[in-house]
Amino acid sequence: MRLGGPVAADPGGDAGRTPKASVAVRDDHVAVVTLDDPARPLNVLGPELGDDLATALRALRDDSSVLGIVVRSGKPGSFVAGADIGHLRAVRVAAEARDLALELARRLAELTTGHPVVVAVHGAALGGGFELALAARAVVATRDPRTCFGLPEVKLGLLPFSNGLQRLADRAGLERALDLGLSGRTVSAEEALRLGLIDEVCSEEALLATAVARALTLARDKRGPRRRLPRATPGEALRTLLLERNAIGTRVLFAKARADLHAKTRGLYPAPERIVDVLERHSRKGFEASGALEAQAFGELVVGDVAKQLMTLFFATTALKKETGLDPRARPSAPAPAEAPAEVAVVGAGVMGAGIGYVSALAGLHVTLSDLDSAALSGARRHIRSLLDTWAARGRIALAEPARILARVEGGVGYEGLGRCGLVVEAVFEDLELKRRVVREIEAASPGCVIGSCTSSVPITRIAEGAARPERVVGMHYAHPVHRMPLLEVVRGERTGDPAIAAAVALGKRQGKTVIVVQDGTGFFTTRTLTPYLNEAAYLLAEGVAIDAIDAALVAWGFPVGPLRLLDEIGLDVCARVATRTAAAYGDRMRAPAGLERLVARGRLGRKSGLGFYSYTGRTPGKYVDPTIYEVIGVEPSKRLAAEEVQMRCALPLVNEAVRCLEEGVLRSARDGDVGAVLGLGFPALRGGPFRYVDTLGAVELLRRLRGYEARFGERFKPATLLREHAEERRLFHAD
Repeated sequence: MRLGGPVAADPGGDAGRTPKASVAVRDDHVAVVTLDDPARPLNVLGPELGDDLATALRALRDDSSVLGIVVRSGKPGSFVAGADIGHLRAVRVAAEARDLALELARRLAELTTGHPVVVAVHGAALGGGFELALAARAVVATRDPRTCFGLPEVKLGLLPFSNGLQRLADRAGLERALDLGLSGRTVSAEEALRLGLIDEVCSEEALLATAVARALTLARDKRGPRRRLPRATPGEALRTLLLERNAIGTRVLFAKARADLHAKTRGLYPAPERIVDVLERHSRKGFEASGALEAQAFGELVVGDVAKQLMTLFFATTALKKETGLDPRARPSAPAPAEAPAEVAVVGAGVMGAGIGYVSALAGLHVTLSDLDSAALSGARRHIRSLLDTWAARGRIALAEPARILARVEGGVGYEGLGRCGLVVEAVFEDLELKRRVVREIEAASPGCVIGSCTSSVPITRIAEGAARPERVVGMHYAHPVHRMPLLEVVRGERTGDPAIAAAVALGKRQGKTVIVVQDGTGFFTTRTLTPYLNEAAYLLAEGVAIDAIDAALVAWGFPVGPLRLLDEIGLDVCARVATRTAAAYGDRMRAPAGLERLVARGRLGRKSGLGFYSYTGRTPGKYVDPTIYEVIGVEPSKRLAAEEVQMRCALPLVNEAVRCLEEGVLRSARDGDVGAVLGLGFPALRGGPFRYVDTLGAVELLRRLRGYEARFGERFKPATLLREHAEERRLFHAD
C-alpha cells in the first residue's frame, strides 16, 4: 500500500491545522479517502471538511495511476452526521449562506467527474453526509442497525442545500423525495437499497473490500454510471408512471403535496414549502435551475427566525443527551451508573405500561411486564405487537423484526422475575395509596432495584412515604403516548438519591427519550404548566366561544392540536382528577371552571369512550364537534373572539407558570423548560419554548398583557415574580 499522508488544505489562515481528510493509495490502485475530524466525536460537513475532501479529490484526479476512489469515515459507528449547524447558526446574512450552498454543491458535483468515487457508509449518513453519498457514483453500506440515511434539515427549519433533493428524486422518484425531504425521517440500509438510493449492502467487516471491488468494476466499465433502480411492485410502477412521467400527473402530485403541507403546518414553517418549490422546479426546469432556487431559499431560511429557534432547540436537546441528570455543581451522594440496566420491569400493563414496555424492547432491553390481571398482560402484548407491525409495515424495521423484538417481552401475574431487574417502573392507576402499596411490594420482590414511579401529577415524595428505601424511588413521567412523544420528565423527590436519578435518566436515553430532571411538586413541570392552558380553554368555552374556534386558534398559533381536542385525547376523567389535585396544591389560579365533572358523569371521557367534545364514532371519527356537548355544559356557542385573543388567553398562563417553575427551582434552567414544553406539551417549536418566547416578545410586553388580563379575570393571570423582575431589569432568560 502506498501511503500519501493527510492531504493538506489550501494554505492561508488555516495553515498548521490538522487536515480532516487523509489518503492512502492501495496496491490495486484504489485510493481510500478517510474523513476524520480530530476535533469532533462525529464528522460534520462544514467548510473545513469540504475543503479537505475537495483538495484530496483534486489531487487524486490528476494521478493517472489511480483507478478509483473510496470515501469512508474514520469515526467508529458514524459516517457524516450532517452539516455544521454551529457554523450555520452564526450566519447573519442570507447571501453568505447562499454562497456556502453553491460552493458545497459545486464541490459535491466534482464527485461525478474523473475517477469513479464509491462512498462506503457505516453508521449515520445524515444531511450533508447523505448528500455526499448521493453525489457519488456508487454507495455501499453496512446492514448494521446504526447505518441509516436521511435529510433531517427540515427539522431545523432548513432544506438540503447541496442538490440532495434533486439527486434523491432522480434515483427514487419525486414522491419519495417529497416524503424524505418533508418528513426528515431516516431510512435503514435495507430500505435505502430497496429505494435505489444505495447500491449494495454488506457486513461491516466486508465494507472496505466491497467498496474497493465496486470502484474497480466502475473503472473497467466504460459505459458510464448505471444506477440501481428502485424495487417497485407493479402497483408502485403504475403510480410512478401516472404521477411522475407526465405533466398532468406531476401537477396533481405537487398540488396534493401543497394541500397536505398546509393542513399540517398552517403556513407557519417556511422550509417545507421551499422543499416543494425546489422539487417542482427540478421536475419542470431541471437540475441547474432548481439548484439556483435551492441556494437562494437556503440563504433566506438560515437567517430566518424559525430556523434560528429550531437550531437553538437542536443544540439544547443535544446537550441534554450528553448529561447524566446530576447537577454538575453538586457532589453526587454515590457513584452514578453509566448505562441503563439490561433488564427492566414494568408493573401495570395498561396503555402506559405497554408503551413503556414497547420503547424498552425496541431499544434492545429485556422487559418483564407484571400485572394482577392476565387479560391486561395479553392486551399489552397485543398492543406492543400492533405498534411493531406498524413500524415494519412502514419499512422502519425488517418484517421479521416484530417477532424477535416481542420475544424480549415476558409477562407474569404478580412480581415474579422482578428480582433480576435493575430498574422497575411502576405504571399503575393514578392513586396515591395504590402507588404506595405497589412500591412496597416491588421493594419486597426486588430489594436492590431502583423504582421509577410513572405519574403525571402525584408528588414523588408522597409516593415514597412508607418505602423502606425512599432514596431509590424516582419519578418517571412519560409524555403520552409513550411511543410517539420524545420527552421523559425525571422527578427528584425530597429523599431521591443520585444513583436513582442517574439510572432513570440512563434508561430514558436508552429508550430514545430526551430527558429533563425536575424537582418534585404537584404536576412537576409539564402537567403543572399544561393545566392553566387547558383551564383557560375551558373558561373560554364557558363564556360561549365555540369549541372548534378555540382549537383552530391555538393550532394556527402553532400547537399540533387544540386544547379541547387534547383534553379528549388525554381523557376527561384523567384531566378532572389532575385539575382537582393541582387546584388543591396551587389555589385559585389553577382552578378549572365547573362543567368538566358533568361530562365525566355522563360518560363523555373523550376518545376512549367515543364521545367527548368531539364525536369519535361514525365515518369520520374525531373530525367534528358533537353538538350535544353545549347542552350538557349549558352554554350557547355564540360569542365571537379574535383568534389572537384566544391564543393569548391560553398561551400566556402556560408561559407564566413555566416562569414560576424556574422561580421556585422546579426547573434547573430555562433551557430545560423550553425543551420540556416543546417536546412534552407541543408548545410551538417555531417560538422556541416559553422562555425563548418571553425573550422574543419581551418581558415588559408580556407583563403588560398579563396585567391587562389580570385586571379582567383575576388571580389566574397574576404575573410570576421572576417575570416582573426580568421586566424591571430588562433581563433575558437566555443570555445568547
